[in-house]
Amino acid sequence: MGAPGSGAVYGPYPAPRMLRRYSLLVVFLLGISSVLIYANGQALLWPPFFAQWLIFFPWILPLGPPFQFGFILGIILSLIIAGAILLYMLGFRVLSAFMVFPAAIVSLFIGGGFIVGLALGVITGILMIMNEKRWF
Repeated sequence: MGAPGSGAVYGPYPAPRMLRRYSLLVVFLLGISSVLIYANGQALLWPPFFAQWLIFFPWILPLGPPFQFGFILGIILSLIIAGAILLYMLGFRVLSAFMVFPAAIVSLFIGGGFIVGLALGVITGILMIMNEKRWF
């Protein structure tokens, strides 16, 4: 049975090709990682947090109050991870994993999204590469 001349399709037809071929767990974990890195950048704007954070991460002092580069870096890195989520959902799994790894590791310069964002980003990047499946 083919399609009638009008282009309408009747009866059983195959499912769309782009019907959720990604893991919701990966999307959820990357979303949490992105939010934590963004929140870490936002928290660096608060002087008491910044002073306390210097105890654990002394290298953020040059990124500090005069220019607030840590805040800008947190926003940019969280947007990179959000873009990697979109690429992952479109099917570019390995490319998005190789976007997540550097972004998560560079986030260590501002505290790594309270360390949890860094860990989630790296673990989820490994999970994306390990679950690479071929869809034909």
